Amino acid sequence: MKLIIRLIIVALAAVFPKFKFAYGVFLIIAMTLVSAFCFFAAYVDHINGQPAWIVRNEILFGIGASAIGWGLGLALMRQDKS
Repeated sequence: MKLIIRLIIVALAAVFPKFKFAYGVFLIIAMTLVSAFCFFAAYVDHINGQPAWIVRNEILFGIGASAIGWGLGLALMRQDKS
């Protein structure tokens, strides 16, 4: 199944010239939303008295998701301009 999804993405990138740019923007937006959800979950867990290591891990996961989304998204957008 993963192979089929990858082949579809590669085919779309070959057919549509601006697909990489749009996919990069979509990736940035999607990972930013995942990051925001993680930060909200950390806030709610902190208010409800969860252990500090749970809140810390949620914050680190949110930062990591944001960094990965921006890194991959900007890389795809730079490839499109080349």
